[in-house]
Amino acid sequence: MIFDVWTILNPILRTFIYLSVLTTIGTILFSLHFSNFFDIIVKVYCQNLIKKFSIFGLFIGLLAFLSVAGNLGGDFQSVIDISLIMISFETLSGKSAILLTTGFILIIFSILNDKFFPVLFKTLGILSILFSFVIIGHSTIKGISTQTLLILHIICISFWLGSFLPLRYMCINKNFRNLIVISEKFGFFAIFYVAILVIVGLVFSYILVGNIYSLFSTIYGNILLLKFVLVSILLSIGALNKLRLVPYLKIDYQLGKYKLKKSIEIEGIISLIILILTSILTTSLPTPMGI
Repeated sequence: MIFDVWTILNPILRTFIYLSVLTTIGTILFSLHFSNFFDIIVKVYCQNLIKKFSIFGLFIGLLAFLSVAGNLGGDFQSVIDISLIMISFETLSGKSAILLTTGFILIIFSILNDKFFPVLFKTLGILSILFSFVIIGHSTIKGISTQTLLILHIICISFWLGSFLPLRYMCINKNFRNLIVISEKFGFFAIFYVAILVIVGLVFSYILVGNIYSLFSTIYGNILLLKFVLVSILLSIGALNKLRLVPYLKIDYQLGKYKLKKSIEIEGIISLIILILTSILTTSLPTPMGI
């Protein structure tokens, strides 16, 4: 029963970690690319988005650290066991949670104190978060090569998924007039980000499963295959947005905004399912290679 509880809690925590990391880093990247086209309302929205999800990530990072002690002890009471908490500091999972938490603290500091090197602290925060992912789990399989692949994967998927909330906000903001320009430019940048994302994802997945047969013969492979299907659907919707909905904004701006908003919401739901599946793969199942 205890094992079953942590089997459920670990993927949930991981899903929240992915959600906070991708939204925070993604909004920062989105702002970096398109802030010249923001009005003050959108700038404030993006800043608040970064701050809120960083605070959320900080909270989840602390829970993730305590969960290390919980997993060591095997029950809920272990999360407040001082001896187990001290041991957690020595584990890679504990150090990963500390790096994650530190990264969000640095980003929050950069938002609240924009006069004291905000770009530096934001950059250090992102690096700390990225490093928290590459010292544990599957990224360590082949050392720096798989760690580099994972970093590229996180950056590219952050740009893509992190754009959903800012773009959706622009669609519902009646006074914002640069949606067409930003949507067109986003489609241009997305080509490169998504291309890298797909290549890195396929290479990393091959390293994990070892062969195509494992996709069909193992639970891990089945879930990974389902993830591939959902990503393909997401790519198709993204292509539809670029080729049909964004150009339609020039024909009927109001209806185009409504359709784009609905499309983004569908992408968001599919993305959340993908994050949940990813969390299960990284916390609850061994790879076909036995890792």
